[in-house]
Amino acid sequence: MTCFDTAFTRCPLIAILRGVQPHEALDIGRVLVDTGFTIIEVPLNSPAPYQSIALLQDTFGDRILVGAGTVTSPDAVGEVASHGGRLVVMPHADLAVITEAKKRGMICTPGVATPTEGFAALHAGADALKLFPAEQLGTKALTAWKSVFPRSTRFIPVGDYS
Repeated sequence: MTCFDTAFTRCPLIAILRGVQPHEALDIGRVLVDTGFTIIEVPLNSPAPYQSIALLQDTFGDRILVGAGTVTSPDAVGEVASHGGRLVVMPHADLAVITEAKKRGMICTPGVATPTEGFAALHAGADALKLFPAEQLGTKALTAWKSVFPRSTRFIPVGDYS
C-alpha cells in the first residue's frame, strides 16, 4: 500500500488550498489536519505556492501527504520536489509530467477526461485518476469507467471552481 493509499483510505478527500498565501497556509493546514484531512494540495497558480508547500511539508509532512496541483510541466515537478512536496496533481494527462513525478518517487494524479487518457496515465504510473472537469463527465461516466478500469483504480472527481 502506497502512502497515497494509506492517506486516501483514512480520509478520501483532498483539501485544495486554492489562492492561499504562505502566511495563511499553516493556520489552515492545522485546522485541516486536526479535523482529519490527510492530503493537502497547493495549486501552483496560488500566490507563492512553493513557499506554502515547504511550510506545510516542514510542519505536517510526517502526518500527511503534501504537494501541488495545477502541475503542467516536468520542470514544475522538480520545483515541487525541491520544496518537499510529495504529491503532483495535474489538470491534464501529460505523460512526461507523470514520468518525471514517478522518477522522483512522487505520487501522481493526472487529470483525465477520456478512458484513453486514463489507461495511458495508469500505464505511465499514475497513482489515481483525477476526473476533470467532473461536472462535464458526470456520474454515469464514472460508473461506466469503473466497469472497465482495474478494480484498484482510484478516481478523484474535481471541478466547478465557481
